[in-house]
Amino acid sequence: MTRTLIIGILAVICLLISSCYPELSVQQYDRLKEDLLELDEQRQELSTELIAVRAELEEIKTKNQEIRNYIDFLVQLVSTQSSEGLLEGEFDVQSLVKAKDNLLSTAATLEDGNITYYLGLIEPENESQTIAGYYKAIEYCIKNIKMKL
Repeated sequence: MTRTLIIGILAVICLLISSCYPELSVQQYDRLKEDLLELDEQRQELSTELIAVRAELEEIKTKNQEIRNYIDFLVQLVSTQSSEGLLEGEFDVQSLVKAKDNLLSTAATLEDGNITYYLGLIEPENESQTIAGYYKAIEYCIKNIKMKL
């Protein structure tokens, strides 16, 4: 597209020059040739820069998607608990146990073995281990999000 634009501009310049001046002097021709070479160098530099910017954009998009996956997991994990209950010091182990399979499937999209390990600690018989796994999963997700930002 840029090349087509430059060629078009050059064609217009040539038409304008030929209509204004019946003939180009050697100096004018040389100057025009130098200008064209300079424009081509600038076009090549911009093309290289565009490639670098596109690569950087793709990297940012990938990081943003990873962060979004962690946030989606966190929302799902935190939504197993009632805010009022947590503020009163009550932890709903049964809700967390019921949501364990869904949490594991969401954690699979993160491709992170540590989160799967923390979710594996969720057991209805061991409340303290379940609570520890819950908070460790949250802590681990927050650390990963912070590292990716």
